[in-house]
Amino acid sequence: MNNKLSTRQQNLQIILNLLDEHSQLSAKELANLTGLSIVSINKLLDIINSKSNIITNDFLNTKGRRAKVYKINYDAKSLGVLELVEIDKKMMAIYYLTNLRGQARFKTLSHQEITSIKQLTKFIKTEISENKPDRIIIGFPGAALDGYLQTSDIKDLQGINLSQTIQNVTGISTTIVNDANASTYGAARELNESQNIAVGLYFPHYLGLGIGIVINNQLINGADGLTGEAQYSTISSDLNAVEKIIQYAQNIISFLNPNLIIIYTEKIKLTDNQIETIKQTLKKRLPVFQNYRLDFKRNFENDYLIGLATIGRQNILKEIIIN
Repeated sequence: MNNKLSTRQQNLQIILNLLDEHSQLSAKELANLTGLSIVSINKLLDIINSKSNIITNDFLNTKGRRAKVYKINYDAKSLGVLELVEIDKKMMAIYYLTNLRGQARFKTLSHQEITSIKQLTKFIKTEISENKPDRIIIGFPGAALDGYLQTSDIKDLQGINLSQTIQNVTGISTTIVNDANASTYGAARELNESQNIAVGLYFPHYLGLGIGIVINNQLINGADGLTGEAQYSTISSDLNAVEKIIQYAQNIISFLNPNLIIIYTEKIKLTDNQIETIKQTLKKRLPVFQNYRLDFKRNFENDYLIGLATIGRQNILKEIIIN
């Protein structure tokens, strides 16, 4: 919880978070979950409704009585979600206009490789010209600290405050998130593991390994914004894919004891036998670790979009209770 929020703002945030986690809740259910009175819940709901149309309500018939329930209106606002992705050795941009749930209204792939901030801003300005989103969220390969890109696979972006640059150009609040972090967060949310420890390993075709870490529903970025920058590890980049995965997974399991490790291997196309080799080797090397789960079946692009949209939605919900 952000200690800078007032008690009322914290309660407003709790209510919005609960409505985001559940499909619908009544005032009584919200009171039971928060420990607040129904009168307080109704006052807080009125405050949220006075600020935005982010909450909608419905009525359910239960045992002959009509119960009023509240839901997040995911169509109340829109997100401009931009993914920087590796396609055929080139860094391309994919833009989605989505609702707050991440359901895409349309999708556009850039026609040329993105090699400069000028190209990127031009692409974004074109995409938002007819349908201006309420917030922009950008996923990128690399690391950032205080908005500045510490490392980037697009060299021209390194050292730039990307979120501020895009915000200045578009006039829209912008958030940037590492690609592996976003996909790991998206998967952890989908698999109900975000309150635990979840780690994602993303193996692109040609770029370096990306690692995302989620602990207790928080993305771990590190003191320098460099958490998960595998290029600085002691594991050799010359290893074959199977041994590389084994060594990274072994280190992660022994250091973090995670509940879940998602291994995105669509680009390197492991066989079933290779996956089984990885699982059995880790069991032999780490016999005392019993409760982690390896997931080789997640789709990186799907989780990437889910994660970015979720983070964008959370930013919007927080803005509502602060403003």
